[in-house]
Amino acid sequence: MKARLVDQGAAAVTTEGKQHVLQFVIFEEEDPRHTKMVALYDLAPRFVFDTNGDEDGQRKLIEREFSFAGKRYRITIKPTVMKDEDGTLRTRYPGEREQIVEEVIRRLAAEKGRLSLQDSKVRFPFSLYEVREELARVKHSYNTSEIKQAILILNECPVGIHALEDSKRLLSASAFPVIGMRTRNDSDDAETFVEFNPMVADAIRRLAFRQVSYELLMEIRDPIARWLYKRLHQEIASNGRDVQQMLATEIRRDSGMAVWKKTRSMLARVRRAVEVLQERGLLAEVECEDQMVARRKDDILFVMKPSAEMMREVQRANRQVEDDASEYARLSGDSGTDEFRPVEREDLNELRNDRRRRRFGVVESAPRIAAAAKVG
Repeated sequence: MKARLVDQGAAAVTTEGKQHVLQFVIFEEEDPRHTKMVALYDLAPRFVFDTNGDEDGQRKLIEREFSFAGKRYRITIKPTVMKDEDGTLRTRYPGEREQIVEEVIRRLAAEKGRLSLQDSKVRFPFSLYEVREELARVKHSYNTSEIKQAILILNECPVGIHALEDSKRLLSASAFPVIGMRTRNDSDDAETFVEFNPMVADAIRRLAFRQVSYELLMEIRDPIARWLYKRLHQEIASNGRDVQQMLATEIRRDSGMAVWKKTRSMLARVRRAVEVLQERGLLAEVECEDQMVARRKDDILFVMKPSAEMMREVQRANRQVEDDASEYARLSGDSGTDEFRPVEREDLNELRNDRRRRRFGVVESAPRIAAAAKVG
């Protein structure tokens, strides 16, 4: 059975120019405790933090190499120049604040009916007020001016990702390539919109996203530990092992930590990030094996056993990936994900109700969807 798909640009466009898209319905997350992760995009070291006064914070261009799923990549991050309140021009990179703001915006975008399709671009309309309120709810308090600046940095700092094996360019865009922001009267309840990065938009179209705990991401205050949580989630999903091994130097390189002048300081910093996950109950056991060069400690091999809570979370996300794929095939008539699939507006509630029934174990389809299947 399948939903009533319509031709691109036809009756699925509302009076506001908003298209209703099957992939958007599947991307929706009813549980506010969860959000969606786009593996390569989210694990690429796109943010600049822990500079510790080194040259990273002063460069005109940052280049980093990192590993993902056994392949090597290079990322380039260009800064923007912004004027402080006192008129001083300063170089700005996306940092921890921008990481948190982007995470909150994506979580809000997973609410029912929030995304729109404009000329094949995925847009998300919202207000600065709701972002500020959500940040306050998860105990990351930024004022409206700080949120606005974070969004501007995410718009003005382009990122490039290249696969090193074949020199293929995978990405050349900022986190939010297009934004619209009303500044009249400096109101924070005026509608704002961002256009999602093409890598995120492509993941939504292809259903290449995973459910991950939004609550945990917001609770973890260490940006390195936050990255490590996502990395472990992805690694466990990929190899299914209940023991994961990573070198401290690998964590430093792939997370985007700056190059520390003293090895022992870097090792201590990475060890602290691992300890954060253990203290939170995500790692049941951690063994640290010192890697020596002569009599000098050069690295640490972390042998980490995820907790039962962490394993259950990954297994639940794996099931959700499978359910999303089978649901899309059922509703679309297995028409593939080479393009976004608009659906009729009147079918939206039926689609959502049908997904909810199936998720909670009731398999009967809603009457409208069943009828649509017969004629579609």
